[in-house]
Amino acid sequence: MKYDKFKEHKIQRTCDKHFNVPKKYSPYLEKDFQGRCCYCNMSEELVTVPYHVEHFIPVKAFKGVKDSLDVDYNNLMWSCPKCNLSKGDKYQGDIANDSGIVNELFYNPVETDYNEIFYRNELGGISSDDPKGREMIKMLKLYRPVHNLAWLLERLEKLCIELEKQKVREKDPERKRLLEAATGAVAIKCVKIEREFRAVYNGKKVFRKEY
Repeated sequence: MKYDKFKEHKIQRTCDKHFNVPKKYSPYLEKDFQGRCCYCNMSEELVTVPYHVEHFIPVKAFKGVKDSLDVDYNNLMWSCPKCNLSKGDKYQGDIANDSGIVNELFYNPVETDYNEIFYRNELGGISSDDPKGREMIKMLKLYRPVHNLAWLLERLEKLCIELEKQKVREKDPERKRLLEAATGAVAIKCVKIEREFRAVYNGKKVFRKEY
């Protein structure tokens, strides 16, 4: 069941510089992708490990055939470590004859609006009604619980901020007290979910099912 859209932002390429090392594009990718993984949409603010400069057409596929793709900004993506490692060298296409940045196994996250391919289900998981989208979920392992927890954590943080704003604006003492209590409860839940998110992200088992 569709519960929420996949993402809020739009990726835009703005870098007009050319570097001879992919990593030098990092600040531009971070800005253009708004600090989010191009595949799973996880915010880099949620994790303590740095995001990767990822080749949409992988190095193994283009090396010795079209080496310019190594530092072609249009072939570089901003990816969380988990998605980058899961995607690996997966590729399908014809590099010698393709004029654009094409990897037939995946929708290009810059050229395709992922909101048309993916959505959040009622559990916060990433789902798709599109055949290729479903295959991407399998290949990138977007079904992992860490993605549900990341989505839930962000929603709780936004709710906490909104409740805090309402509390500041509220003049009625009783309503202010209720808003303060609600803000505290949501903040405590945020801490619990964040702890579980960290554990799951680091590969630890979480047995408690309290959301």
